[in-house]
Amino acid sequence: MVEIATSSPFWSLGGGSEPALISDRGQSLTYDALAKLADDIAATMPDRHRKRLGLVLATNRPAALAGYLAALRAGDAVWLQDARVDPSLAGPAIDTYRPDWIWMPADGIVPEGYRSSLRPGWIGQTRPTATEFKPGSADYRMVWRIEDPGHAIFADLAVLLSTSGSTGSPKLVRLSHANLQANAAAIASYLGLAGDERPITTLPLAYSYGLSVINSHLLANAAILLTEESVVNREFWDFFATGRATSLAGVPYLYRVLHRLDLSAMRLLNLRTLTQAGGRLDGTLVRSFAQLALDRAWKFYTMYGQTEATARISFLPPELALAKAGSIGVAIPGGRLDIDSASQELIYRGPNVMLGYASAPEDLALGDVQLGVLATGDLGYQDDDGLFYVTGRKKRMLKVHGHRLNLDELERTLESALGKAVACVGADERLVAVLEEDADQPATRRYLTEILHLSPRSFAIVIRSPLPRFSSGKVDYGRLEALVA
Repeated sequence: MVEIATSSPFWSLGGGSEPALISDRGQSLTYDALAKLADDIAATMPDRHRKRLGLVLATNRPAALAGYLAALRAGDAVWLQDARVDPSLAGPAIDTYRPDWIWMPADGIVPEGYRSSLRPGWIGQTRPTATEFKPGSADYRMVWRIEDPGHAIFADLAVLLSTSGSTGSPKLVRLSHANLQANAAAIASYLGLAGDERPITTLPLAYSYGLSVINSHLLANAAILLTEESVVNREFWDFFATGRATSLAGVPYLYRVLHRLDLSAMRLLNLRTLTQAGGRLDGTLVRSFAQLALDRAWKFYTMYGQTEATARISFLPPELALAKAGSIGVAIPGGRLDIDSASQELIYRGPNVMLGYASAPEDLALGDVQLGVLATGDLGYQDDDGLFYVTGRKKRMLKVHGHRLNLDELERTLESALGKAVACVGADERLVAVLEEDADQPATRRYLTEILHLSPRSFAIVIRSPLPRFSSGKVDYGRLEALVA
């Protein structure tokens, strides 16, 4: 288990000759080799005499992860974007912040205003071992901004992440080196991570939950299995078996898929731990996976967090997963949760709370405006056993017939009744329930009219398959509202 107080930063990569990264493409890197690769990449960054803003167009590939670590080791601030994002969304955001350098897939289009600093295949071509990853193997390349953007950047700014999972908005979360290390250490502590762990990637590197899996396991000197395959593909499970994966992390959408795939019928010989975050998982599924974990002697953690807290705020101990299904548990080590007595809002305090937001380049110079305190925007309560629960979002409310409806609670109830995904949007006096299957319309209509006593004129039921989602798996309510307007 990693000690929070004494551990070195995870980006120091102190695992020596132990394996750090194993790719489903046959590439592997030891901790020493990963450190060398990261430093080779850092050496290609422009103007090393000042703190720069870098952008990593991220994939779950060794080169992308090495670029992220290169920025941390060089002391730059690095903005992580999913490389799969629509260029029409990424372009305006890049134009807004004008990063000094971009570490990007070698086959990608170089943005206007940038030039390649080296050709694909340049770094590390002479590395002799065939099984070692060659950073220039046409995976990634460095491009520099032609004109100096003249950034002023706060000394401890380390990472910028989108709040939504999309890069269309210029609003970013500003995270410090101390934020990253504190959250990685807390997660490693309560999960009991050690060097024999082998997590497999099921989430994007640019998503805070996916990034936290990487950071915490690097801190534990574990071997990370890198893949971009989906859990619905046979190739994922083949790599899961050959890589001897010990843990699986997922958002609610992934767990619904795993439920349909029937995880209980699979031979997962090395699996020890299941973790779930990124939104609320239906209580029926929580109990199902908790029972499966109990039967298989696995540990199943349901967790709660936000990007603004560097990913993780609380966790439910596995031994309580059945008895307290639906609870977000207790605060992570080093953190504290409270309920605001006036508003019932969950308030979190801890060393992993962000520095603040950035909406423009000038904000990169700002220091810590949060001072370790985060008003989560979630409503909740604490039970007699000290465990916390989330009941909904402050802003996910609307009024129908004079009664306030919590859209998150309504979604939970409908999903429980239907056993399927439901998304609720709308405005005052007009609720829209969005389903993925036409067959669910009658049951939804009955619930809204007979249980909530809503007039048929005050709601609409819309079919949208699939529901629009961010890369994190969360429903994209902004896009959904535009689609059903």
